Amino acid sequence: MICSCCGYEIKGKKYPVQNGQKYVCERCWNNLDLFFPEKVQEDERLKILSKMAIETRNQESSIKVRVIRFVQKEIEMYVGKMKVNEILELYEIDRFKEEELEGYQREQYEERTSELVDYLTKCPLAVMPALLVSIRKADFTPLGDDFGITPLGDDFGILSIPRVRGSIWMIDGQHRVGGFSKIRDKFIFSRSLDPSLFPQLMEYELPVVFIDSAMAAEKVGNKEAHTENTFSSEDIERTIFFIVNKTQRGISPSLKDALLYRIKISGIQGLPIIKKENWRTLAAEIGITLNRDADSPLKDKINIGGRRETGKPIQLNTFVSSLQVLFLDKDFNRLSENDKLRFIKTYWVALKELFPEAFEHKTERNYMLLKALGVYSLHWLAQDILQMCLREDRDLRKPETLKTMLTPLKSFDWFTKTSSLSGLGGLKGASKAHEMLVKSLSENVVSGLQQKLENL
Repeated sequence: MICSCCGYEIKGKKYPVQNGQKYVCERCWNNLDLFFPEKVQEDERLKILSKMAIETRNQESSIKVRVIRFVQKEIEMYVGKMKVNEILELYEIDRFKEEELEGYQREQYEERTSELVDYLTKCPLAVMPALLVSIRKADFTPLGDDFGITPLGDDFGILSIPRVRGSIWMIDGQHRVGGFSKIRDKFIFSRSLDPSLFPQLMEYELPVVFIDSAMAAEKVGNKEAHTENTFSSEDIERTIFFIVNKTQRGISPSLKDALLYRIKISGIQGLPIIKKENWRTLAAEIGITLNRDADSPLKDKINIGGRRETGKPIQLNTFVSSLQVLFLDKDFNRLSENDKLRFIKTYWVALKELFPEAFEHKTERNYMLLKALGVYSLHWLAQDILQMCLREDRDLRKPETLKTMLTPLKSFDWFTKTSSLSGLGGLKGASKAHEMLVKSLSENVVSGLQQKLENL
């Protein structure tokens, strides 16, 4: 018998197609690039996929979730449960975009997602904590006494969520949902997942805490009458994400600083960390500005969101933390915000003019200046330069002034392979590096003065 697909003689098992009028060989039948309607009844995986497609076509326009409403400081929230297949259909992630400083979610790490896939598919006790999500457009309908649940009153009801992508925005739990998403993709696009396990995982119930971010933005806006800012759902989500994750290792320290700055400029008040470390938000603003300005010596040199493999040598968190010494200086704090930025920018302009190759993309790795230790020691040295300018009544806003003062550092070994800074690490190492720079600076100044005396 000849295969109706490839035209070769069928040797071995044959498979009927077109209501038994024709037959195909086993090789064609198992070819993933070919599809025969009869395979749906033979293949358990295709049966499930076909059922999913039919259910998708017959879906209602919204998903109804039974929830309990609760209020925290006038902000309405809901708690309920959803099946994984519903969440995968509706959820979206507002990823942090460095250029616009929009969004808030960190990048998803493949290793964490893969670990969750193994946990869900192999562990018999695969328990997951609740998700925290934002709903920007949803309707709550209280059930009240009509259902005989008087003890809960109007706080028990139905949350109607539009069945469209982006009805749910993930605040906390993106890796958990990402694990289920990867499981779904593996099942759809490969045969590497047991068909008997897949439906169980898609029916897996997750506890979900919903916050109505649109209503929260409106209420926060009404309270903050002193500000002209208009709050958005994203402002609310970003703030909650920061509060939930500020002590977590999973979120990059640089992203924390960027979000802290973004929250502050949104006008949202009452976060103790903003009041306690107000200097960090200003330092973050300086770093973000220097990374963005076209005439900045640090243009595209600062990794704002802490993403991996960006090619940017300086982490925002490093830049911010290393400026703490300057921000603790009383004279520096007397400067206006604009003058603070101008001094730090001028300082780096002078350094770039003295060490141009250390700022070139192709050669910057050969120098210590833009490495974490270099940034720390140079920012600590900036405080010494500031004090020298004030004592000697020099104009600290001019690059020529700072360049002249920093010129003795040209004799210092900045090469990564040979520099005495290369073997140092941590804050103790940064302190030692700062001492070495101060010593080099003073020795060269003394040497220069001696030479002038001899010439006289």
